[in-house]
Formats: sequence, structure tokens, C-alpha cells
Amino acid sequence: MDTITNKQRILSFYKLIVGQRKVELIPEFICEDYIQHNPTVKQGRAGIIEMINYLKTLPPPPVGAKSPIIRAIQEGDLVVTHLDITFMGKRMAVIDLFKLKDGMLAEHWDVIQEMPDQMGMAITATNGTAEINESASAIKSKEIVERFYKAVIQKVPVINLVKPDYIEHDATVIESGKSLDAYWSDDNSRQIKIHRIIGEGNFVVVQSEFKRADKAFVFYEIFRVEQEKIAEHWSVRQAIPDGIKPAAMF
Repeated sequence: MDTITNKQRILSFYKLIVGQRKVELIPEFICEDYIQHNPTVKQGRAGIIEMINYLKTLPPPPVGAKSPIIRAIQEGDLVVTHLDITFMGKRMAVIDLFKLKDGMLAEHWDVIQEMPDQMGMAITATNGTAEINESASAIKSKEIVERFYKAVIQKVPVINLVKPDYIEHDATVIESGKSLDAYWSDDNSRQIKIHRIIGEGNFVVVQSEFKRADKAFVFYEIFRVEQEKIAEHWSVRQAIPDGIKPAAMF
């Protein structure tokens, strides 16, 4: 199936199964041998069934409620979604990554981070540009981000890759008072390993892990590229639970 169909398939999964709790449709969307990289969820369809049955015990979303899906980015059989959700009284930023096979959800990764209180702030962890410029070259956009990461990993200056007026959505970077490239360059203790770089148009998603003080984290970033420079940046990070091997989450 083509990539547009894959993205629409994921959006339908959220609407019909997650939103409307239609557990009976799971066999139509989920492969029987579905691989789950979230260590708190069971493998196969059983994990999705258990999750939806739990959601059915909670109040349904209000009629006309805004979709929690802010962005959806696709490349081939991979689809990434960026969500802003409120669950059990907590507001969280979530990035899901799905791999599809013949239109069926075959594999899933995710990262979840509780959002800071950003009430009244013009820039939050999830707002900003959502529309993808489909006329932009995904190959070129990925190249810009790859060059940025290459400089960061090799601990050399990031030159002419970030717009001076770029928009930062990571509260940690904002609070540091530094630009994105300066923040990364000054973080000498961080060990980075990139697993996937996914691009559509002018949006690029990086799935990586990093270690700091012997603690491992799952780290997803979304970049918006404009005029061959990074123009906007979002991120979601999550500590890998003790006893879980990092490879299991990638």
C-alpha cells in the first residue's frame, strides 16, 4: 500500500479503535503477530485488546472533542504521530511510531513525557506548525538534520544549519537560555545513538537513545526544515525502565 494510505490507516485506527473503543475491529487493523516495543504492554493483539477494554471503563471523549493528534509524518511503511493527550489528570506529549505491512499495523514504538505547566504560554511542547510542505524534498530535509546530528555526535561546531529565529518547543532547551546547537554542543556527557531518521516533505523525525550518568533514555525529536535550515524543533524523552534492555525499546 502507498504511504498516504498507510497514514490514513493509522488515523482510522486512532479514530475507530482508540477513540470509539471498537475492539471488534482490531483484527482488521492489527497483525496477529504485532510486535510491541513498549515493555508495559503485551505482545500481539492481546495488548491492544487489553488497552481498549481498559479505555472502555473510562468516560468516552466528549462529542466534538479536539483530536489529540497534532502531527502525522510518514515515510514508506513507517508512520509517526505526535499527540497531546490528557490522561488521569495529567497532560502528556506522546510520539507513536508504527510500521505497517500490507495496510496492517505490524510493529509499534512510543515515548511518553509529562508536560510542564505551560498555561498561557505562546510556545508549548506540542503547538506550532503542523502542516507539512509536501513540495519540499524529504531527502534534502533529512540531509540537513543528519548533518546537524553528525556535528553534534562528533562534537564539532554546528555551522549554518539552524535558523537564528528558529522556534524551540523543548522546555529544557528553552530554560537553558541556549540555542539548540549550543545546548547540544555544551552537553558533553550525553552519548547518542540514532536508530531511525524518518522524513516527509519538510518534517523529519529522529528516533534515538542517549545515555547520561549511566541512565538510558528513549528520545524522539521532530524537526521542521525551512530554507535548508532547522526552523522548528520538538522533542519527547522517556527514561528506559530499570531492568529493561534498551534494545527492547528500539
